[in-house]
Parts: sequence; C-alpha cells; structure tokens
Amino acid sequence: MKVLVADNHTLFREGFSRQLQRFDVLTELQEVTDFSAVNTLANQKKTFDLIFVDCDLLGTQWREKFQTLKTIFPQARIVLMSESEDQKDILDAFSLDAAGYITKLSSDSLIINALRLIVDGNLYVPPAVLKGLQKRRMPGEGRILTHTLPNGKNLTYRQSEVLQHLSNGLSNKQIAYEMKVSEATVKLHINALLRHLHVENRTKAVVTAQRLGILEA
Repeated sequence: MKVLVADNHTLFREGFSRQLQRFDVLTELQEVTDFSAVNTLANQKKTFDLIFVDCDLLGTQWREKFQTLKTIFPQARIVLMSESEDQKDILDAFSLDAAGYITKLSSDSLIINALRLIVDGNLYVPPAVLKGLQKRRMPGEGRILTHTLPNGKNLTYRQSEVLQHLSNGLSNKQIAYEMKVSEATVKLHINALLRHLHVENRTKAVVTAQRLGILEA
C-alpha cells in the first residue's frame, strides 16, 4: 500500500508517520508539507492508495482543494485530518467522499484504532460526530423532516424510522429491538435506503439525508 501524508505540522506528521509504519501492508510512505508539493507529485504521475491530508495545509478553501485532490488522485482514498471537531466540518468532509476524518486532538490510542480501520478499507467516523448523532430524542420529537426525496419519491414509514435510528448511532441489533423486527428485516430497510440515497454505507446515508433536508442535522 502506497501512502501519502500531507501535513505542515512537523511533530504531528512525524509521529503519525511512525504509527503508519507499524502496518505490514505499507510499501511506500511519502511526506509533504505544502499543497504545491502535492501538485508536483501529481504532475510526476505518482499514485497512492491512501492519502492523509491536513485541513490547515489546504487552507480556508479546504473543501475546494479536497475536491481537487480527488480529481488528481482518482484512485486514492483520502482522509482529512483537522483540529476541528465541529460536526459541520466533519459532515462536509464525508459529503465530499472522504474515507475518514481524524481529529488531531485525539489520543494516540484512538488515532491508532482509526488507522487500523482505515488501512483495512473501512470508513472512519470520529467519536465527535457519533456523540452528536447519538443524542436521543423523546418519542414524538422525530428527526425526520420530510419523507420526500429530491426525485419526488417517498421513503416508507419504516425506512424513515430506520434512518432516524441510524442517525442516533444504533446498531442493526438495537434497531431490530426498537422496531420489534428481525435483524434481517432491518438490513432490507437499510439496503433500500442506500439505493434511494445513492450511497454505499450507513454513515453516508445519514450525511446525505441531512444534506438533502430529509433528516435534521
């Protein structure tokens, strides 16, 4: 696995790279400290499987530059790193198809766990956003704002109920218990939601539903 770390904070970058070197799948590791160096690598036709990029390095227009990264390294999974734990920043990153969001204020053990998930090909969602999604509402204080999708189709009541539970951070087993159905039924509803929202996992379903105004952010 070829990995690029783009970060202009020397202490963090060096420590982060040392953690990455613990993984046997790593075959190449490069570090850069500014965005121009990233562009140079792209011009040299360098390819990477995984890119970790610091939000500060991208600057105030980080969303636009993140999209640029996706364009110049189309095969790479890109993870954003930032000191911000603001839910909007995190949700924006996932709406741009980030493979993960690592908060740089996290403990070493949490970062190692995040790296393990990401290197294994999983999406990493930080506890900061999960805590926000797990704030449970009382019955009748639903988070679903509309059942109507942009294409005019409607989510079923059960699909909306599952979406709400997903936003609260519940597992399939917990959702099945809350809805008094089997886990297999929950999986069917989740698969239908993913198709309707044109996403490939439950985290992106919640992020997309919030962005579309279906689900309260």
